[in-house]
Amino acid sequence: MLPLLSRHKNTLLSLLLITWLTATLIGLWWFQQQTIRPFVGQDDDMRFWRASDTAPLLLNVLGHLPNPRPQQVTLVHLWNPDCLCNQVSQRHFSGLVQQFDHEHLRVIILTPQTTSDATIHQFHRLNGDRYTVVRVSQDIDLPIPSSPGLALFNDQMQMSYYGAYGFGALCTLDDDAFFPNIIERMQAGPYGPFMNVAGRGCFCAWPTNASATPASDE
Repeated sequence: MLPLLSRHKNTLLSLLLITWLTATLIGLWWFQQQTIRPFVGQDDDMRFWRASDTAPLLLNVLGHLPNPRPQQVTLVHLWNPDCLCNQVSQRHFSGLVQQFDHEHLRVIILTPQTTSDATIHQFHRLNGDRYTVVRVSQDIDLPIPSSPGLALFNDQMQMSYYGAYGFGALCTLDDDAFFPNIIERMQAGPYGPFMNVAGRGCFCAWPTNASATPASDE
């Protein structure tokens, strides 16, 4: 009798394990179907393939900001708070902010027009005054293809990099020093522009009704 109960117990545990593994695989598949997409897709604005077009679009939003200090790089972080993919790029973003102080790297958070005042207030509460938040609106043409992503500008506000933090489901990079090296080269002299937009990864489409213009970082 006991061996029979033991066999039933083992069978039940095996079924539960198989069910859990199946549910996990289905969940991963669903997550990838929802979030794995090109950084710039076929239906996105093709101007974001070209630095000569991308830079003016971003500068049209950032033009109200004070000029950077000499040798101060500007990092524009594309942040949609409703995007699940923010977590996978957080390591790269946090690493940059921790490695360079404000004198060498100012950080602009570019967020869609759909981002609420409450969300921006909460962001400032959690992160302090290291970041400047610029909320976009519908008055200026800025059809960003996807986020998370970033742009880097030198102290003359010339764009040196635009694109993803990384590609693949986890937005990984082969070299963690990739972005720090770019910033150091930008501080030393002209660099780029380097467009890193050809690839698939965990990205969210930018809200379609957030075409873009500067707003207060209240």
